[in-house]
Amino acid sequence: MPLDDYRRKRDRARTPEPVPADDPAGDGAGDRFVVQEHHARALHWDLRLEHDGVLASWAVPKGLPVDTETLRMAVRTEDHPMEYLEFSGEIPRGEYGGGTMTIWDSGRYTCEKWSDREVAFTLHGERATGRYVLIKSARDRRDGWLLKRSDRTGTTPLPHDTALMRGVPGDLPTAGDWLLQVRFGGRRVLVEIDGGRTRVLADGDELTVRSLAGLGPSVGATAILLDAELTAAGELWIGDLLFLAGRDTCPLGFADRHALLEELPLSGAHWRLAPVYPADAAVLEAVRAQGLPGAVAKRADSPYEPARERDTWVEIGERRAPRSRGRAGVGRATLSNPDKVLYPLTGTTKADVLRHYRTVAEVMLPHLRGRPVTMVRWPDGVEKPSFFEKDVSRHAPSWIRTERVGTPGGRSETADFPFLESEEGLAWAANLAALELHVPQWTIGPGGGRNTPDLVVFDLDPGEGTTVVECCRVAESIVDVLAEDDLVAYPRTSGGKGLQLYLPVTVGRAEQTIEFAKALAERLAEESPRTVTSIMAKQRRRGKVFVDWSQNNTAKTTIGSYSLRGRARPTVATPVTWDEVRACRKAADLVFTLDDLPGRLDTHGDLLEPLLFTERQRLPRRG
Repeated sequence: MPLDDYRRKRDRARTPEPVPADDPAGDGAGDRFVVQEHHARALHWDLRLEHDGVLASWAVPKGLPVDTETLRMAVRTEDHPMEYLEFSGEIPRGEYGGGTMTIWDSGRYTCEKWSDREVAFTLHGERATGRYVLIKSARDRRDGWLLKRSDRTGTTPLPHDTALMRGVPGDLPTAGDWLLQVRFGGRRVLVEIDGGRTRVLADGDELTVRSLAGLGPSVGATAILLDAELTAAGELWIGDLLFLAGRDTCPLGFADRHALLEELPLSGAHWRLAPVYPADAAVLEAVRAQGLPGAVAKRADSPYEPARERDTWVEIGERRAPRSRGRAGVGRATLSNPDKVLYPLTGTTKADVLRHYRTVAEVMLPHLRGRPVTMVRWPDGVEKPSFFEKDVSRHAPSWIRTERVGTPGGRSETADFPFLESEEGLAWAANLAALELHVPQWTIGPGGGRNTPDLVVFDLDPGEGTTVVECCRVAESIVDVLAEDDLVAYPRTSGGKGLQLYLPVTVGRAEQTIEFAKALAERLAEESPRTVTSIMAKQRRRGKVFVDWSQNNTAKTTIGSYSLRGRARPTVATPVTWDEVRACRKAADLVFTLDDLPGRLDTHGDLLEPLLFTERQRLPRRG
């Protein structure tokens, strides 16, 4: 029935969402739509189109695109009842989709095409207007779609290659129309806000700033690029506006750009606009009297000229920090012995390792965030001994976040694990020759406590006489079994000989994930005893693929996505498409080294992004 999936995921007694008893009687196409802003585990927007008496629904992590060049991921979810057109409210924590939901826009739409693989439509709302196309993703077997805008809008995509504008040192101008903006002695940064997510960039490096976690969600779907100062205390003072909602604002005069800033919701606990006053000597004296480092005078009609130094900005009373020249490393993380060879077979050096982790940082860091890292270090290269390191209390710098986490079965009861949540942190690990970065299937909460697992992993390990090719065939069988409960998994190479499948889940008990994985592994072994085993003993694996369910034990870890492996060659744990899994006929088909990753990221982006932004799946009770 059309709404069976919807009802199965909701408890009428616990959630305020409408749960109608009856299915729709008619099957008319309908023409109403709603877009809801959903502050759940991860902020996203739910696009719902009336079709055959229900609301066909897609979760769009970054909101509707405003230009024709931007593609948005969209995840097809269960059909919703028509009553959801007017629903807003608080879904209780712990329930499916728990969080705050508000109506972002609603209205009528015109449908041009509706098929299993493509939906073309035009929205006629107040905020959402224009022609859009939903296309079933070729690389996702079940619920992955792409959303693009297909009409001419006159808008442009958010730029990602902008550099800061700089002024010249000098005294307060006395002639002309100038404005004085207070400076607070922080680090100049660019701040990208897109789809409710924030990136803070300094000299091309991305910074992790926990105090700004709420900035993106407070702005919502609006794409913005800001010039700001970030103080050592994590306070952001916003000084200028470079881009707003599909529009390049750089050609505008500063007074006009600042007027746009004042209309935006940019005042929070740790971020606000830097004060602007008329360029008057009395204002400058007051700034100095408060002990602030200085100010910048900006000519009111001055455009923003990225990467330029212009006398239309005059920096008053500020000392410039010298720019670094060719220092090996990232930020505070220096790289010693950059030419040291860590992979003798290929001549791959420590500098090459750092280059890899900088290349993959944007897609890797979200998968590491909140997860304690176990490092495997090869200080003398992969042909020499290695060692695992969990406790970094003796040598981690103060700027590396550490948390004391229990280590059942380890040498001690607890260890101070590192958390690698910035490019700077990856560079620190690279300098330690920590080639492999392993993480658990759970995260640490704000108070330092361990959350219940949010991932299920099936680690497919080829026994003697088998390769990743046989793992791919078993992976296809697992997908078919998961489909019985509408569960979706995402594949990734291990960087070694095997293959791994990941499911984003929500569970009430930590044991649920390992119970579910074990039950499925045992079922496959029973159905295909000649090719699959669920028993760990190596002598039982000959000619078979071991479905290692034990990796869901909360005391265990798996290799992090995009991590290098300490093998003869610098192979990488690489996300792959289901088409690649199905097409795999020789082991080399799914072997990727650090040299392959830049091209794959250009083509595919992060294939495991659904693990971060799709709603967590509930495991069946029988599991």
